Amino acid sequence: MSRRSDLLSKARNGDADVQFELACDYDFELPKDRRRAVYWYRKAAEQGHAESQNHLGECLRDGAGTQQSRQEALAWFRRAAEQGNADAQVSLGAALFYGKGIKKDKTEALSWYRKAARRGHDSAQLNIGHMYRCGEGVTQNWNRAIIWYRKAAENGHVAAMHWLGRIYGGHEDYPTDSKRAAHWLRQAADQGEVQSQCSLGVCYINGDGVERDLKMGAYWYRMAALQGDEWACYLLGQCYRDGTGVICNARWARHWFSKASSQGVIEARKELTQLERHMREA
Repeated sequence: MSRRSDLLSKARNGDADVQFELACDYDFELPKDRRRAVYWYRKAAEQGHAESQNHLGECLRDGAGTQQSRQEALAWFRRAAEQGNADAQVSLGAALFYGKGIKKDKTEALSWYRKAARRGHDSAQLNIGHMYRCGEGVTQNWNRAIIWYRKAAENGHVAAMHWLGRIYGGHEDYPTDSKRAAHWLRQAADQGEVQSQCSLGVCYINGDGVERDLKMGAYWYRMAALQGDEWACYLLGQCYRDGTGVICNARWARHWFSKASSQGVIEARKELTQLERHMREA
């Protein structure tokens, strides 16, 4: 008997934990069957299984394996959230914050985010950071924003690392701290966050918060450019044009300027036109 067949046999006996496990198997393992996943999530959810209630809410919200229904999704999120399910608390908070399927209420949204944050939920911590940064539903407060971003970042949330890099890097209305900016940008860049990779490249090129290292600057531009970041493509084109951290190469400069230009970077179009003229005249 296969694992799924064994789970199916036990789920039919009404065990909510097994029903949830079977639903997850249909949802995430091959061969997938989202409709059956929803069926078993619902079976367990109706017995009060909080994780199933949350997963069922997600399926209903996204229209995965069932007809989309934000209203029903929110009902299940609320039931799971009231049982302390942190993922459901964040989903309910987000719906209230943006007014999706429910009347917008940023105060209640913050309340649910806080409940999830107390359970260590990094996305809830990030969202509270956003609220304090923007003054959405709370009085704008940079110090509180940073505290919450740090909590999320220390729990591994890459976007929080990126935002700390932006804030300390002088991209927001907050005093610049180049060393802290470079630290958090490096944390995010190491995990593949593309904008942080480009910004970290700028730090190395300029020696902001780190010892100046042109090769490392070009390296991080390349990492971001390979992910399609248009400004990294433009900056990497400049590196090849000028021989900054790489061997000067007009063909590679043209390649990266062309990539940036195709994504709407006006400066890259100008550089490309000028470079091609020089190449024709050479």
